[in-house]
Amino acid sequence: MVEQTLFRSVDVGVFVAALTDRLRGAGIAVGLSSSRRLAESLAVCPATDPTTMYWVTRACLVNDPHQIERFDAVFEAVFAGDGLPIRPKERNFERPPPAPTATGKLLRNSAPTDGMAEAAGRFDTSFRPEIGETSHEVDDESDREQTEIPEIFPAAVAALADEPFDRLSDEDLDCIGVWLEQQMSAFPLRRSRRRQPARSGSIDMRRTIAAARSTAGEPVLLAASRPRLKPRRVVMVGDVSGSMESFTRIYLHLMRALVVKGNAEVFTFSTQLRRVTVQLRDRDPQAAIDRLSSEVTDRFSGTRIATSLADLAQSPVWANSVRGATVLISSDGWDTDEPEHLARAMRRLARLSYRIVWVNPRSAADGFAPSAGGMAAALPWVDAFFSGHSLRSIQHVIEEIALG
Repeated sequence: MVEQTLFRSVDVGVFVAALTDRLRGAGIAVGLSSSRRLAESLAVCPATDPTTMYWVTRACLVNDPHQIERFDAVFEAVFAGDGLPIRPKERNFERPPPAPTATGKLLRNSAPTDGMAEAAGRFDTSFRPEIGETSHEVDDESDREQTEIPEIFPAAVAALADEPFDRLSDEDLDCIGVWLEQQMSAFPLRRSRRRQPARSGSIDMRRTIAAARSTAGEPVLLAASRPRLKPRRVVMVGDVSGSMESFTRIYLHLMRALVVKGNAEVFTFSTQLRRVTVQLRDRDPQAAIDRLSSEVTDRFSGTRIATSLADLAQSPVWANSVRGATVLISSDGWDTDEPEHLARAMRRLARLSYRIVWVNPRSAADGFAPSAGGMAAALPWVDAFFSGHSLRSIQHVIEEIALG
């Protein structure tokens, strides 16, 4: 005889989705892999009583012992109201030590929980259905698109995700830099003029006529083709002046990740522009950053943003790398050049490039306003503006670059 399971008339997938949303609303980070693991576990091990449901659900969805109390409160709210209490003797076992969290890729459309959404140009539009809605599926696609998924960080950098970079040590920054290099995988794509064979699309006349030779000149078989996609070039220009001293090291790590994984072109500037792509290709990231720090002679001196960007846009060699590329500029906007000169340089750079993304770590401060002459002059030509002062905000920058 088959044992009776809980919620026989409720779809398991809908129940798991509603329960995980309720847990996220309580502040418990539940990833997509954990939700899938719970659905698979309930299919293999059907819950015949609330105690079994409790342990299966907790084993799949809770990875941090500090979240157990929140999980217990949510579980009690879901099941106790239906007259399904958990037997205390079977529940209050000695809690084992938490297992180390495995490294996983970051999930897109993440929901910052510390107010950094506004500073990074994002807004929290999370949608959490009530547990009573588990008897039917949600049909509104717009609500599904607005569902925010928490980011998953490995244990080595999870505690540093929301900490400003200027408060971290060099060892912590190097740890984050290595992890950024490992996770850097998504880069923008663009349509090429070349085409490739496809099952559907526009008719490829050359291949169609070539195939018609074997059918007495009649185009019986129609060959299709579509545009070939190729990576869009990424160019990063980093400010290494004195006002950016506390953020320079982590941005050099970001430059190295772009060079190693995306074959990007990277430049640094303070009083003059310098190409550092070759120096950052060293196999040892620590050695590459240390050597580059010693080779940049004008590091931590004055700032000439307008002159440096004008040299990049007017150079007969470097301007070709900017043409049609996504340009990432990291600077606080404090410029010794005249704002009119920066506006002209940004206008020329905007005409050459595809998109311009500006990262200003000072924008995360309370009451920030782009009142500085250089920042105010550059903003009209910027497509996206982010803070980039922490690992979580840097993730938004990487996502913006991947949009292409």
